[in-house]
Amino acid sequence: MRFGINFVARAVALTALLAFAACGPKYPNCDSDEHCQDHNQVCVDKLCRDCATSAQCKDRGPCAFCGPEYTCDTPAGGPGDCCTSDLDCKQGKCWKMAGAETGTCAQCGSDADCSPDMKCVQGSCVPKAECQGDADCGAGRQCENGVCVAACQLEPVYFDFDEYAIRSDARDILNSNYGCMTSRGQSVTLEGNCDERGSDEYNLALGTRRASAAQRFLKSLGFSSGMMSTTSYGEERPACTQSSESCWWKNRRVETSFR
Repeated sequence: MRFGINFVARAVALTALLAFAACGPKYPNCDSDEHCQDHNQVCVDKLCRDCATSAQCKDRGPCAFCGPEYTCDTPAGGPGDCCTSDLDCKQGKCWKMAGAETGTCAQCGSDADCSPDMKCVQGSCVPKAECQGDADCGAGRQCENGVCVAACQLEPVYFDFDEYAIRSDARDILNSNYGCMTSRGQSVTLEGNCDERGSDEYNLALGTRRASAAQRFLKSLGFSSGMMSTTSYGEERPACTQSSESCWWKNRRVETSFR
């Protein structure tokens, strides 16, 4: 009788264990896609998800894709997004090749889609270049990056050895640079440089002091400090590499460049 009872108990326990194993992990946990089938999902990293690849999102439309959270998403309709009609695009329209099911949201497909003073660049209407060369700008002006600007140059100023005080000859150059900067109305960067003598750390600090001195001088002339920034290259950008004073003086400088 005892043997029969033990046998029945073991049978019941085994049945319960098999039933538990058949149930599998509790949703949304999973070990395989089979555990997610009732929710029309797939198993990704032990969790039931909408998708693992974009191919599993095609029922949401030809532009649907599997997003970073493993959900089937559709493009927001911004420039460059996949689309099937103009309704999918927040701006512009859906540009498609002949016979294609999908296209790309864009503001324009060619220059003809933009106003006369604009051109189409990578699907967006942007202003046309003001000039192609200096000849398009007239006397006293030059063409830089498609824009006519005042024809002037910024010259470097030089310093005595281990000094950052503005010399008398540097004042004339900075006055000339100020006139050029004012006519252009652009922000500038003042770059401090040193010769090779001294440690790297010392020369970086000295280059900063030289750039700051030039900045203060230009500010005193009336140029906005908000349109000037400074940096130091120390001895990293020599204009000359010979170890002599005939070369070193060329490296003790501040160069000014438009941003």
